[in-house]
This record gives sequence, C-alpha cells and structure tokens, in this order.
Amino acid sequence: MKITLTGSLGHISRPLTEQLVAAGHTVTVISHNPKRADEIKALDAIPAIGSIADVAFLTRAFSGADAIYLMITAATEDADVFVAGKRQADTYVQAVQAADVKNIVNLSSVGANLGPEVGALHVYQIIEQTLTAGLMDANLTFIRPTGMYYNLFANLASIKAEHVIYTSGALDKPQSWVAPKDIVPIVFQALTEPQNGITSQYVASDEVSWQTIADTLGQAIGMPDLKAVQISDDQMLRGMLASGARPMFAEQMVKMYAYERDADFYADYRLHQPVLGPTKLTDFAKTLARSIKGNKA
Repeated sequence: MKITLTGSLGHISRPLTEQLVAAGHTVTVISHNPKRADEIKALDAIPAIGSIADVAFLTRAFSGADAIYLMITAATEDADVFVAGKRQADTYVQAVQAADVKNIVNLSSVGANLGPEVGALHVYQIIEQTLTAGLMDANLTFIRPTGMYYNLFANLASIKAEHVIYTSGALDKPQSWVAPKDIVPIVFQALTEPQNGITSQYVASDEVSWQTIADTLGQAIGMPDLKAVQISDDQMLRGMLASGARPMFAEQMVKMYAYERDADFYADYRLHQPVLGPTKLTDFAKTLARSIKGNKA
C-alpha cells in the first residue's frame, strides 16, 4: 500500500514509519522541517517537506495514497485552540477531497465524545465532526488515546526540587494512561486494514491514580518520599500561566482537569473498553528515572 503520514518523525510517526516500511509499504512522511528529509530517507521513506496549513502541498502529498494518517500539531500554540483545530481539520478535508483518498485514520483523543464542558479536549470533538461532515464518502477511523505518559515529564521541576507532583485532580481516582509505542500497532492496523464507514477506538496502557503515580515514580527514581499534592484550580491556572502557557489554553486545560475530577469523564471509554497495551506505569517510571539521572550527569 501507499501510505502518507503527518506528524513528521514524532513519538508515533517515527516508529509507525519503521513498522510500515518493514512490512513492505511505501510510506511518505510529511514534515515542515527540511532538516528531517535525510532522516526520513534513512528510514527508506519518502519525505514531503511543507506546511500542513497549505492545501495545495497536502493535496500533492496525499495524491495516490491508499491511506492517510492525520494528526493535529501545534494547535496549543495558537491563541484559540478551538479555532486552530477547526482550521486544520478544514484544511485536511479540502486536501483529502482534492486527492480523492478514501481511507483516513485520525489521531483523536479520549474526550472527543464530549462537548465544551471538557475544556481543551473539546477540540477533538470539533476535529472529528469536521472530518466526518467533510469526508462522508471516506472510511474514517478515529484513534482515541488516553493521557500520554510523557506528559508526566512536566512535573520534573517540582519532583526534583520539592519531591512533589502537583495536580488539581483527585489523588485517588484512577485515570487512564498510554505509551505512544502502544498506539503504533493500533494505527498500523487501522491504516493497513481499513474498516468501512466511521469507527473509533480507544487506546490505553494502564489505569492508575495520582497517588499510585507518585508512589511508582518515587520508587523508580530513589525518592521514596515523593508524593502527589492536590491544589486548587486557581493554583493550577496560575502555575501554568507562570510556566508560559497561553491564557486560553491554560484555562481550558484547567477546565479539563476539573471535569475529569468531578464528572464521569471515562463513561464512553468504559463502554468501549480497550485491551490495555503492554507498557505499564512501571515501564515509564524507568524512562523517567533515566532522564533524571541523565540531567544530573
């Protein structure tokens, strides 16, 4: 098959490229960075260097593909994350229509079934609805991963300085987490064995609370006193703004954390419960430990 991937050589697209090429598929990888071209070629894939905001460029990159993997990048850098997500989804629709590709896999997110009440994650509902309305003749598969383990790296500063993970979430309420490498085989199958119509699939690796996260990471990094501390929504917001987050994005993220804490955020996830992937929190903890040791070197 001829398959085109967005996402450059990121957490998912790089290993996905490697697996697709190894399976004998012809893979084109889209990147905005010309410096990525040689890396893409080294993977025996075809680089397509340009902007995902450019409909004409995307149309050329998509043309002739049997399947396309779409993801939204850099929306958090825009002043309005919802406008940015809708704009990119509209651009994808125009390019897919022009290239006449019939099999589309979109990296969405848990929470895409919910509305504005879920804060920042509402952008994924907007994206799913835009793609669905614009590509009615295509086969659309929405992959909905849960929280990414690597987001926990945002807590490195407080872990090292205070032996604390701060969160506005409930400390003992289990949440679902996922490793990018556990998403890759799900996307691989969706691309190479397209399903008819519109489908969605959750992807997760482990289900743990903030307290369990603190205990597990503390053991892995030799910090047995590491603890999770719940803070208010206002404290969370001020902390994000102080770290440089854009105001609207920070506000919507805090709204998301609050909904996850106070409502039944995982109701639809439980109705379509995925088989958990092999990468557990204990595995990620080893990665975090190596990162901390490397920073000390």
